Amino acid sequence: MQLTVPRLGDDEIVLRPPVPGDVDAITEACQDPEIPRWTRVPSPYTRAHAVEFVERSARTWDQGTDAPFVIVDAERGALLGAIGVHRFGGEDGGPEVGYWIEREARGRGVATRALRLVAAWACHELGVRLLLQADVRNTASRRVAEKARFHFVGEAKAPPGCGDCETMAVYELSP
Repeated sequence: MQLTVPRLGDDEIVLRPPVPGDVDAITEACQDPEIPRWTRVPSPYTRAHAVEFVERSARTWDQGTDAPFVIVDAERGALLGAIGVHRFGGEDGGPEVGYWIEREARGRGVATRALRLVAAWACHELGVRLLLQADVRNTASRRVAEKARFHFVGEAKAPPGCGDCETMAVYELSP
């Protein structure tokens, strides 16, 4: 799939591909144990992981396989989290959206805003159906999915590398 980086944002947040200048902020944010607990983010998370994430992000944008973004504050430019659409080729049931939010940015609607922006782009501009999986115990992420109008479709075994997740709530959004 040919991907052109879209302009995604609103009055509060901007989504853009990660750049080398984000490495330190990503490394710092991913020290929060809640991020690897619910995601595939490695633990312990090192600066080398952040460098690889930024480099891989550029490659996957170019290849059209994934669309990773960082979420930044629209006014200050501070990192608030990351969100991405992965597996545009449909492998493992994709494309699937995943995200994490920096500790101080949680509870402010950042995840819901970012998810709505990414979902509108992927579903309406690219015409793809999106999956979202959240650990059944992760009530915050499940609320975000529902607020972004994803529909619960069932449960599935957690994918390898997903923290201490066992059973995932599966959500879907169609174009």
